[in-house]
Amino acid sequence: MVHKQNTAKDDRPVMVLPETVLNGISAIERAISKQTEWFKTWQEQVVVKHDISAFSVAALSDVPLGAWYQSDASLAFRNNPSFQALGESLNDMVAQVRGFLAVRADGEPHPVDDYTQFMNTLLDINGLVQQLQNDSWRGLTKMDPLTGMRNRHDMMVDLDNERERARRSHLPCSLAMVDLDHFKKINDIYGHVVGDMVLRHVSGMFSAQLRPYDMVYRYGGEEFLLCLPNTELDTAVSVLDRLRDKIEKTQMPYGPAGENLSVTASFGVAEIDTVEHITKTIERADQVLYDVKRGGRNVVKAWRGELTS
Repeated sequence: MVHKQNTAKDDRPVMVLPETVLNGISAIERAISKQTEWFKTWQEQVVVKHDISAFSVAALSDVPLGAWYQSDASLAFRNNPSFQALGESLNDMVAQVRGFLAVRADGEPHPVDDYTQFMNTLLDINGLVQQLQNDSWRGLTKMDPLTGMRNRHDMMVDLDNERERARRSHLPCSLAMVDLDHFKKINDIYGHVVGDMVLRHVSGMFSAQLRPYDMVYRYGGEEFLLCLPNTELDTAVSVLDRLRDKIEKTQMPYGPAGENLSVTASFGVAEIDTVEHITKTIERADQVLYDVKRGGRNVVKAWRGELTS
């Protein structure tokens, strides 16, 4: 099974940090407030007084939620499937508003059904916005506050689901334990603030180099767990070795005087056994990682039934 690497045309998920989510929630609440005021004015001027002179809606950005949707303030929500559905509903609303603002050729008022459809669209928008907000709050509980990667909140459930998926589909799934080499020295020499920057940088490299549906968990400290669905062991080793090489060659400008820092990483990889409990696979990947660290670090090694001495 080939693990497809990302290209410039990939629909990459947006890397979102917890503060981005909190800022996004605040931004959408402000947009909702503005949209409510906009709608009240719409009701008073257009529906009640039949005065369209106060409104000019030519594009999505001409309504408050539409302007929010197209701005960077919506960044935290763009990985959510409801985000695209919201965009479609907002475009429907704009089209309906433009229809109301156009004078009918026969001079008659717009049919009641048009208003009913408009109100249904608004209800859809309200529901989708609420869904985005609820999902964001829930997502924060599953997000590592430093790196934005998944934390261990639902890790075992997720991995067991992947094990079951592999069992049903007869497709391989590989799992890797990753440890940043000699990371304690970075903290000791440069301080924990710089160490945190390095962790974020490397986490971003995981997101950029792996596929959108590969899963990355911050396992603890400088250790990560990677889950690569539909990926056999040898392919996983090849993919992760390219990632290891990328990490090794990347210079991170986080030194106190702006000097570049570098870090390497060790990888232990095991293919998920669909019969045994998922913890067995984690143990095997961890044992191989330990073997790599004893042997010199900065290597990707797979579990193949035994370890080197």
